[in-house]
This record gives sequence, C-alpha cells and structure tokens, in this order.
Amino acid sequence: MTEIKERSGRRRTRRGEETRRQLIDACIDCLNERGYAGTSIEAVMAKAGISRGSVLNQFPTRLDLMTATIEAAMRGMMADTSARFARISDPVERLRRLCDLYWETQCLPVSAAVTEVLLAARWDTELAAMLGRVTKEIEIELDAETRRRGEDAGVNDPEALVVHARMLILSLRGMTLELMFDPDRQIIHHALEEIRASHQAFCDRMLAD
Repeated sequence: MTEIKERSGRRRTRRGEETRRQLIDACIDCLNERGYAGTSIEAVMAKAGISRGSVLNQFPTRLDLMTATIEAAMRGMMADTSARFARISDPVERLRRLCDLYWETQCLPVSAAVTEVLLAARWDTELAAMLGRVTKEIEIELDAETRRRGEDAGVNDPEALVVHARMLILSLRGMTLELMFDPDRQIIHHALEEIRASHQAFCDRMLAD
C-alpha cells in the first residue's frame, strides 16, 4: 500500500490519509456548528463516524487535531483565493478585484473555523503558540504570492501592496465576525463598500507611472 510521509517523518498509508482528511473536515464542521469549546475529540469522532482508536492514531491530542485542522483550513483559503484569481486573465483586473476575492474567501466555512480558533487562542497559551507556528509559514507564502501578483500587474511598490493585502484580510475577517451576529447589519455592508472604494484608490496609486 502506498505511503505518505509527514513533516515529522511519520508515514501514513493512503487509507490513513483519507481518515485524516475526514477528521479535519469534521473538525471544521464542528467548529462552525459548536464553536471551539464544543469541538472535542468525541464530537469530531461522532461527526466523522470514525472510531476512537482511529482518531487517536491520527491525532493523539485535541491540540494535534486543531493544529492540523487550522493549517488545512488556512491552506484551503489560499487555494480558494488562487482559484478565483485564475479565472481572471488580466493581472491588473486581478489586482483590482483583490478586495472582492478576499471577501468571498473570508465568507467560506473554513474561514469561519479559523476565526473561531483565533478567538479561542486569546485564553489558551498552548493554542496561541500552535497558531503562531502554523501561521508563520503560511503568511510567508501569502506575502510572496501577493508580491508576485503585484509584479505581474506592474505595481510601483510591491511591499506597500503586501501591507495593504494584510490590512484587507484583517479588516474583512473582522467584518465576517460582525455579520455572524446579524447578517443584515447595514453599517457593516456600508463599511465594506468603503473598503472596496479605498482599495480601488490604492490600486490607482500603485499602478500610476
């Protein structure tokens, strides 16, 4: 049977990889349905329909499960944004659509799961340390991708674009959190329009000769 090697050097079979994927998907569902506090090993096990032994073989602790889930969720968000970018042929149009594409990604269930865990990390030092390790590598990749997109579009200050892109992500994540309480809050939708307009003005400056 084909094996897959983890970063730690541990090997997983194809069947083990599928079990792992099912558990991560179930964990994301539980985070959206129950919140962080309610997402226990038992809850994920029941959601996935997988035995305790198989769960513990993949994730000996709840923190191990959360680590793998949040990394998978963040990478899923990046992949979603990249797929949306790929549908737009013009690099300048891609840059101008950046705010909208980020917003669409932030509205996904995986994004809500990430936000849920980020909030929980305020009170859990082990969880916060784990998030720091996971996000560091992903953010380096995100910044590199942003620079590449900016260079493709011909921006005059790629580093300013990196900061701007991070600002967009953080702002939009906060808005999705606000809309979780009341999706019809018009002030948040008006704020989103202001961010869109601000992004277009930023693009005008970045694309000026």
